[in-house]
Amino acid sequence: MRTLFSFTLVAAALAPATLSAQSWESNGSPATIVELYTSEGCSSCPPAEATLNKLKGKDGLWTSVIPMAFHVDYWNYIGWEDKYAKSEFSQRQRQKVSQSRASGVYTPGWFINDQEWRGFFARQPVPYVNGPQAPALKASLNGNILSVNYEGNAHLNAQFALLAMDIETKVKRGENRGRTLEHDFVVVDFGAKPGQQNWQFTLDNEVAAKPSAIAVWLTPQGGGDPVQTVAGWLK
Repeated sequence: MRTLFSFTLVAAALAPATLSAQSWESNGSPATIVELYTSEGCSSCPPAEATLNKLKGKDGLWTSVIPMAFHVDYWNYIGWEDKYAKSEFSQRQRQKVSQSRASGVYTPGWFINDQEWRGFFARQPVPYVNGPQAPALKASLNGNILSVNYEGNAHLNAQFALLAMDIETKVKRGENRGRTLEHDFVVVDFGAKPGQQNWQFTLDNEVAAKPSAIAVWLTPQGGGDPVQTVAGWLK
């Protein structure tokens, strides 16, 4: 487990604007949201990412568990710049700490449904279980416009993530020098906004890798367990 603080904004370059029109819908129970905060510059992170990557082959992917790897930028100064890292992801982790949802800012840092999970360090499997059934949630993608519609009436926070898969990086400097790192579920675009029933997001035209999947989830505006989720593969 590594703890460091630094600030660097990483430029990205790959357009998802050619994503075809498609939609996803869930009217059952929300999946468990698994967030891993990681960095290519952290020598403790590859085992955690390997654990997250294993969820790709599990039954219930997208319907029971939605894994995401948020690459933070506070390790970039140590000799290797992680091109998937964003300052907003580092800030997201810090915000969870400020809300007493975690004990500190470190990598690898795990969150299960918005709460810190330290079971990885005790070699426990990633836990997940479906929440209570909720009204239907639909996500529709048309070009770079994402529309989110929820049949419930509660005021909620809508969040989305575009996820890139099957990434390999040969690290030439820093703590992981000489290693080839394998990444899945890498968050390459993310957004969040409060609202009720209907939300709309404009996807980034420049991301660090071509996305393969999308996840959308609703939470109480103060954070906590997801109220409803929907996720799936992109065409």
